Amino acid sequence: MKQYLAGIKSYQLDLGIDCKAFYDPRLERTIKGIKRDHDEPNRRERTPLTRPLLLQILLCITPTSYENLVIRAAFTLAFAGFLRVGEFTYKEADRELGPSFSKWYLTKGSIRLHHSGAFMELNLPSSKTDPFRKGIKLTIAACHDSGCPVRAMKAFLAIDTHRPKHAPLFCHGQLAQQAFTREHVVQKLQELAITAGLGRGSWSGHSFRRGAATWAAEIGITENEIQTLGRWRSDAYKAYIEYTRKEQLSLSKRFQGTSKHPTIQPRIACL
Repeated sequence: MKQYLAGIKSYQLDLGIDCKAFYDPRLERTIKGIKRDHDEPNRRERTPLTRPLLLQILLCITPTSYENLVIRAAFTLAFAGFLRVGEFTYKEADRELGPSFSKWYLTKGSIRLHHSGAFMELNLPSSKTDPFRKGIKLTIAACHDSGCPVRAMKAFLAIDTHRPKHAPLFCHGQLAQQAFTREHVVQKLQELAITAGLGRGSWSGHSFRRGAATWAAEIGITENEIQTLGRWRSDAYKAYIEYTRKEQLSLSKRFQGTSKHPTIQPRIACL
């Protein structure tokens, strides 16, 4: 509801109409009342693709075909760059933008591999946190193992010499060059997860970004650093971090382990 109201407010601002009504406290109380009378919507479960799971999936993607090299490069880039699925996919209709395509979506020119092989730079022309499309530059380090995004991108670009720099970064099929859609990515992820023995799960386009945040927290990267890596401006990233039952049990034990500490008198007496 707030999103709809924000849209109406934005439209009125564009028309020069007064927007004082949107700041009326009665409107805020009305929204709170509606929330109390209506249950929270069921949130669709999304399985996080952490790095160990990603490496397991990559074992099923042999770099022997163009299609496999595309998927390998896309999956490793999406994970290492904390990418939203909409930041590395596009629809067939988006190609009709012509020269303006590069202002909205990734092209081959968006990638710059450093000559040392130590890292690569990714220029995101547009993203959720960059509404004015000023562009965001990400530096992604090489990790020199089977999940290395730099190595995967280098192998892909080495075979993708038939397409120009202004072409979309990824495409489906070396000859057909079909759009690299969200649906295609999710379908491949689901198929590969089953092949890798990870089960059907609830794999989705959010699995990459959610998995990256979960893995970062698991290996001890601080909250501020996770926020920086994922380009979050708010604490919304916390909703992406998930804990296993074992981790939750460990936290519960730590929380309740008061017997190892001296008795502490409460600051507020019970009434």
